[in-house]
Amino acid sequence: MMNRKFLFWSVVMACCAGSVLTSCSDDTVPENSTPDALGTGAGTYVVAATVDGVNYLLTAESLDEGSVTVKNNGLETETGTYWVFHNNDYLFRLVYNKGGDGTGSSYILNSNNKLEEHLSYAFKRITTYGTWGDNVITASTGDTDRTDAGGYAEQGILVNYLNSLDGTTSTKTYPCENYLGNGEYVTFSGFVQANGKLYTSVIPMGMSQYGVKAFPDKVTDPQLVATVAGGSGSGAYKEGSIPSTQYPDHAYVAIYSGNDFSSTPTIVATDKIGFASGRMRSQYYQTIWAADNGDLYVFSPGYGRLTTSSDDLKRVQGTLPSGVMRIKAGETSFDDTYYVNLEELGNKHPMYKCWHITEDYFLLQMYTRGLQSKGEYTTELAVFKGEDRTLKPVTGLPSEDVLSAYGNIPYNENGYIYMPVSTTDGSTPALYKIDPRTATATKGLTIIAESVSTVGKLTSQK
Repeated sequence: MMNRKFLFWSVVMACCAGSVLTSCSDDTVPENSTPDALGTGAGTYVVAATVDGVNYLLTAESLDEGSVTVKNNGLETETGTYWVFHNNDYLFRLVYNKGGDGTGSSYILNSNNKLEEHLSYAFKRITTYGTWGDNVITASTGDTDRTDAGGYAEQGILVNYLNSLDGTTSTKTYPCENYLGNGEYVTFSGFVQANGKLYTSVIPMGMSQYGVKAFPDKVTDPQLVATVAGGSGSGAYKEGSIPSTQYPDHAYVAIYSGNDFSSTPTIVATDKIGFASGRMRSQYYQTIWAADNGDLYVFSPGYGRLTTSSDDLKRVQGTLPSGVMRIKAGETSFDDTYYVNLEELGNKHPMYKCWHITEDYFLLQMYTRGLQSKGEYTTELAVFKGEDRTLKPVTGLPSEDVLSAYGNIPYNENGYIYMPVSTTDGSTPALYKIDPRTATATKGLTIIAESVSTVGKLTSQK
């Protein structure tokens, strides 16, 4: 560990000889840097950065220029899998903990414009997350307390409500067997508040042991039922289950009208695209977003194509490419006149993740070497314009041969989106400001750290 720290700070010291730093004493920061909120300055932009596995929260007055450093600076925190800004008032740090329960904290900018830890949380495991009212919500699928005569557990959606105001945590389990009427249990991927409703993408997961027994007429082919246990990690499955969906070329969106998931949702379905979710192992990334006018754009990477059969188990393989469909504001069905094949546009690559920028512009992260589920070779960014049905690759970013990683969550403001970018050429990470109208990126704030997870804004508490 000491060797890694020495190497990193040796790089910083080397930068001191150039124009980035004017002094390298332990008590100074870069000439053009913004002092951290724990020091003499105040800022509203918050950056989560990491050095040698240690996470720091830094503040900056601008995202377009200057630099900030973790050296003797910032609020040190535990690591975070996800960072969620809630209404510019709170920053939540959520930890996945693989198959175990999750942990986390929230942070505020206090009345003295200093970052401080606010509340701590413990909750069930996470596979997706979002916000709803005063709560940050997380969800995953797992066993409920209900079992059948054979001892098979009914599957349910395990939802955590993390209240941003008082720090309370409530966990509720909602049955999800036969959720779509096709016998399969489901999980959720992403949450969008729009038009006075909550939208979530529903991902069919196959049939559990419980479901196969309870809904035998929903088994489309007996060869899909596993005769022995198999797989590993997030891909492990049990004997007597159908481990993957029988409907890979379908997308489903649930629309909730209440304050939690106890109400009966409206289900919107299509067979023009596959399920709408980014994917990396057991994690599901949001790919449904609302435009400024309330229209919901539903993006599918087309992951159903990755499903393959083996000698021991037959599976249903999808065929549909990365595509986009739309649910018009206030409607409860897909717009039948709207469909876009993303792999026919731009550089003709499949999609990995996406985010809303402004109006009906969306930033897409693309695979450059073909579809896979490990998040590798996803160095291309592109801007999608919903109404125009156009996709433009972003220019102005570091070249692919030195670009190593993007941040988990970019930040949009004033019609632009800021993406954390890390490279392998010895440069420290930086934010790149992307103009969606021209699909061009401009280097902005430099962060002297090893990596940057996210950036956002907090307003001071009164």
